Amino acid sequence: MPLHDVGYREWQGETRGDNFRWWVIAWTGIRIAWKNMWLRRMLVAAWLPAAAFGSLFFFYEQAAMESSVNNDMTRMFVVRVLEHRLNAPREIVTALRDDPAEARHTVWSYLLLVFFRNPQGVMIVLLVGLIAPRLISQDLRSRAHLLYFSRPLTATEYILGKLTVLWVFLTGVTTLPAVALYVLGVLLSPDLSVVWDTWDIPLRILLASIALILPTSLLALAISSLTKESRYAGFAWFVIWVLGSVTYNALTSTANIGVSDLQAIDVDRWVLVSPYHILGRAQAWIFAVDVNVRLARNCVIALCVTTAFSWILLRSRIASVVRA
Repeated sequence: MPLHDVGYREWQGETRGDNFRWWVIAWTGIRIAWKNMWLRRMLVAAWLPAAAFGSLFFFYEQAAMESSVNNDMTRMFVVRVLEHRLNAPREIVTALRDDPAEARHTVWSYLLLVFFRNPQGVMIVLLVGLIAPRLISQDLRSRAHLLYFSRPLTATEYILGKLTVLWVFLTGVTTLPAVALYVLGVLLSPDLSVVWDTWDIPLRILLASIALILPTSLLALAISSLTKESRYAGFAWFVIWVLGSVTYNALTSTANIGVSDLQAIDVDRWVLVSPYHILGRAQAWIFAVDVNVRLARNCVIALCVTTAFSWILLRSRIASVVRA
């Protein structure tokens, strides 16, 4: 009677097809990330701004109804919030004052832009900085990649699995709340004809989500693949965002010292030093809020270059690991 049966045994667990090998990596990464208590708290906190913006949709729809004393007061409140709290352009404020119902598409687009830009933009940086640094660097440090690539797994499938981990969580704090806000606006509207007037907004939400999620996730994984220490990858990730934003603010404030608002110098050329402001300009163009086509084109090109460079770097790093 042998003590150890070293012969082949039939696998009793669940198997996956060749086309879903990447999902095994993704699901494993999602389950591991979900164990992080701070991640769960951040996901809950990411939905809190959606409640605040949902109240703005409610007050706006009240203001867009037939004129009455209460509706006029509500309109003044919405105008004040947009003008003084959300820094809405003068054209949007003027359109809201003249005819709230006709300004629905513009106001909805601007509210969703601010939602993507301010609370969720910061949350994305924190969320990716919490998840992404460990995804590849920890595999390299623990040599888990040897186990991965001992199977018939390609580098592209491995990268896709790791990217899916980020995409699942990022979609949950950007796309889903934004779609929920749009549905809330439709439900609060006086009739369903508003769907015809705003049919393109869900498509703009999808494009804005892709513009935000794809470059950031690829950049984060590329940084993670460059080191075996996840703390170094996390530090580099936050340095890129913080240093870029600080540099942009310093350059723009210096350029406008001693210059009145009417004579403000065009500082749009400094946008390209800050990833945060690049994303903001690109999303403003997607939501048809920013009419500066030249600047929007430059920002979109910058995002495409970042995405392509990050993919090439990430692919080459993983391919070199597979060859080794």
